[in-house]
Amino acid sequence: MEQGIFFPLIQNAALLLALVFVYDAIPRRHKRKYFLLWRIGIGVIVGAIGMTIMSTPWVFAPGIIFDTRSVLLAVSGLFFGGLPTMVAVIMTAAYRYAIGGPAMWIGIAVIISSGAVGALWRLRRKSMLASMGWGELYGIGFLVHLIMLSWMLILPWDTAWRVLSQITLPVLTIYPLATMMVGRLLSRRIEIERDDKMRLQDDFLFRSQFDAGNIGIAIGTVDKCWIKVNSRLCQMFKYSEKELLRLGWDQLSHPDDLYTDTQQFERLLLGDIDQYELKKRFFAKDGTLVYTLMSVSCKRSNGRVQLVIAGFLDITEQTLAEQSVSASREQLQLVLDSGELGFWDWDIPRDEVIRNERCAQMLGVSHNELMDNHRIWINAIHPDDRVEMLRAMELHLQGRTANFSMDYRLKTADGTERWIRDRGRVVARDEQGKPLRVCGIHVDISQSRKQQESLELAASVYNSSSEAMSVLDAKGHIITINAAFSRITGYNESEVQGQHVSLFYCDTNGENFYREMNQQLREKGHWQGEMWQKRKNGDEYLIWLTVNTIYDRQHRPHRRVALFSDITEMKQQEQLIWQQANYDPLTGLPNRRMLLDYLGREIVACERRKRHFALLFLDLDFFKEINDTLGHDMGDQLLVECSRRLQLCVRDSDVVARLGGDEFTVILRDIAEQSGVERVAEQILKALAEPYQLGEHTSYISASIGITLYPEDADSREALLKHADQAMYAAKAQGRNRFNFFTPSMQEYAHFRMHLIQDLRLAVERQEFSLFFQPIVELKSGDIHKAEVLLRWQHETRGYVSPADFIPVAEETGLILEIGAWVLEQAARQSKEWQQKHERIVQLSINKSPIQFRDEGEYFSRWMSLLKELQLGPGGICVEITEGLLLDAATGVSDKLLAYRDAGIQVALDDFGTGYSSLAYLKKFDIDYLKIDQSFIRNLVDDSSDHSLCEAIIVMAHKLGMKVIAEGVESEDQRELLRTMGCDYAQGYLFSRPMSAAEFEQEFLLDDKANA
Repeated sequence: MEQGIFFPLIQNAALLLALVFVYDAIPRRHKRKYFLLWRIGIGVIVGAIGMTIMSTPWVFAPGIIFDTRSVLLAVSGLFFGGLPTMVAVIMTAAYRYAIGGPAMWIGIAVIISSGAVGALWRLRRKSMLASMGWGELYGIGFLVHLIMLSWMLILPWDTAWRVLSQITLPVLTIYPLATMMVGRLLSRRIEIERDDKMRLQDDFLFRSQFDAGNIGIAIGTVDKCWIKVNSRLCQMFKYSEKELLRLGWDQLSHPDDLYTDTQQFERLLLGDIDQYELKKRFFAKDGTLVYTLMSVSCKRSNGRVQLVIAGFLDITEQTLAEQSVSASREQLQLVLDSGELGFWDWDIPRDEVIRNERCAQMLGVSHNELMDNHRIWINAIHPDDRVEMLRAMELHLQGRTANFSMDYRLKTADGTERWIRDRGRVVARDEQGKPLRVCGIHVDISQSRKQQESLELAASVYNSSSEAMSVLDAKGHIITINAAFSRITGYNESEVQGQHVSLFYCDTNGENFYREMNQQLREKGHWQGEMWQKRKNGDEYLIWLTVNTIYDRQHRPHRRVALFSDITEMKQQEQLIWQQANYDPLTGLPNRRMLLDYLGREIVACERRKRHFALLFLDLDFFKEINDTLGHDMGDQLLVECSRRLQLCVRDSDVVARLGGDEFTVILRDIAEQSGVERVAEQILKALAEPYQLGEHTSYISASIGITLYPEDADSREALLKHADQAMYAAKAQGRNRFNFFTPSMQEYAHFRMHLIQDLRLAVERQEFSLFFQPIVELKSGDIHKAEVLLRWQHETRGYVSPADFIPVAEETGLILEIGAWVLEQAARQSKEWQQKHERIVQLSINKSPIQFRDEGEYFSRWMSLLKELQLGPGGICVEITEGLLLDAATGVSDKLLAYRDAGIQVALDDFGTGYSSLAYLKKFDIDYLKIDQSFIRNLVDDSSDHSLCEAIIVMAHKLGMKVIAEGVESEDQRELLRTMGCDYAQGYLFSRPMSAAEFEQEFLLDDKANA
């Protein structure tokens, strides 16, 4: 399978993200009104995306193309439905028909089957799209593309086999993943929309219930101050909400009702009861009396009452009606008929019950039906409540209760349920005390029950707060506190009650803090902000405090309510997060983010003051060796010591930062002349070159420094860093342990190198490389049965690019791995072709970079498998390595050379004499050839030092069982001297320049065959 398949398919799959953007961009405001047009429009957009995807396919052969339209249509069918997908299928099928080719009908079949699978899957899982998991989405993608690959079997068998062998793995690797990722993004958006709707519904339900109905609701504190009231309560007492919140229960209460209410309220606070109910009178704003049925409950936390919730049913009219009963039955009947109370009168001896029209309305029947069958009311009571209601009535008839009172559910004629509050009393008894007559009322409390549920929800919301609360008088003395207050401050209520709030003052706030806060409270009535306080144990902590003022009727400060929460830990976390985001955790120096901030501010300051600064970019030389040999812990110690030395070399006003790894930067502010920068750079180099004591080891490193000046070299943060980096690399290239100032030529070289890298990547993709072959001649016989493989690059605009220019870049970028693999494969196949065609082995020598030995990974096993598959036989391939590679134990050289030997591959040591090689290493490794570097051959004459050196190399190699190849032979004299010294082989322009495979075959293989 070719490596070039994956990248185009991944690029093509990236276009699928447009589908997610389409989903987000589709307007939904008028979706229902223009539903058909809306769905067709979606289909057109999806079809357009599909046609775009199809315009950038991977082409297997003319007319046989592959792209991600199958993913698009499957996801469209799953998330957009049948009609939009059908429109998209028609558009993409038409486009595929226009493209044509031998696989046209297969492509159309793939389009239809992909959309159909997605749409059919949607029929089964439409309600669960928001919760579809990764596995299910992956399974859909796998199924769709298994079907797609099955369609390929319609092609002629040879074509189908070649298509499937190349495309199956990329398709089943990329396409299901793409389906899973795009599907999950769309699923997540549906899930978010669903959650938003649910939250809106919950919020709407709470708000509508709190303000709905005819029950007044108030949420208050333990001191009977209201903190929230609903609109119904405002209507009942004829106050605005703002006015009510400044008043308390007791201020509005009738004096005769205060004692009973206070007793019950105290029991509630002590925990004897959780709720109570009583009739209570309140004064409205206009002075009139409001009769209420007040239900009071509470929300506790840790056994203490946090909030008090009260419901007020306005029973003014009912009460007045009850009072009127004693004066006049007619007046009572008028009140009952005009109100919303159901009245009933039970004649016990005759077992007759008279009910008014309101009772019939509650039950949902006519008044005549109700009067004809008095059991109809009893039968309508919910079975779970009926027995309890009858028991309560029996207890009252026996005289064991003063009144009959019961709340129960009533099932009306239309099947709905109402909550009824039934109250009654025996009004007549005989001489023996037996009840003769019972009268009572029915109250529809369905709405109040709903309000009660809403009230409980509101109480839960307000009571879940962990904020500390306290109430102060106008002079700042504490009246009451809540449990959270004690938990945060360490004081209980008895310790702070009556104490002035200055008990918690802290000197950390400063002298003017409290003066300014009190001034704002006097002027505005409220204050909010951060403040330090002291706990009982003396610890200081930071709070977020809100203080509001409650005014009396004369608008004088009456109470102050303080709410606060401990934000110390939150502030510490914020500080820690800020520290971690802006400073290097190892050295404590500013990191890249903080450095950029410093640079930005310094540029603005220098531009305003017309000053200059310098940016130094440092990279530690040979730091990797410290890490590899002593370990990362020792490397970290070295970095910490480096940062310390750097800070000692600069002024306090200068900035030292660590970018990461072994890279540091220094900002030298307010520089007057360049010589000052040079002195600092020299001082830094000297300081960093001093020995480092790392545990038991003494280590040495140096640094390469790049320097750029503002504004001479650049006027932006990014440009300054880039130029300093380029100058640093120039210093490193000049031998390290030095500094270098930025010059414009560095920028030009950087641009040249950047474009060269881009062209090199394209060259790998387009396979612009070719192999040339230079013969290696056996000096004794003059025969040619060896050749060195040389890589050539012919760029369409650059022309011929020298390997000396692009090979180093390929090694730095890692492209050498792919290029080297291609060279090895092509050379092996060429050797096999010549072996079969000319019935002779031509050994091809291939240069292998040290980078390949270190990082080639799976390329090595793939190449060994290829050699085994080609069955070249011994001596078909020779690998050329450099001397330095033998010293690098980390690359696994020994194991790979043994593997080469087992595969029949010989090894040559290239450029021998220019590096460092120990005889022990030459003896240790299985080396077949030594190649004398051409620098020794160039000036080779009799009785010269080069002559002696070459002769020594040849003798040594032969003693070690190796053969010798001389490079760069250009004259007959050089050839004759080498032959006389016993050199085995030679190559160079004397024999031939490098040539193409066809030229080499024509020149050296066909002629030899003809001569034979």
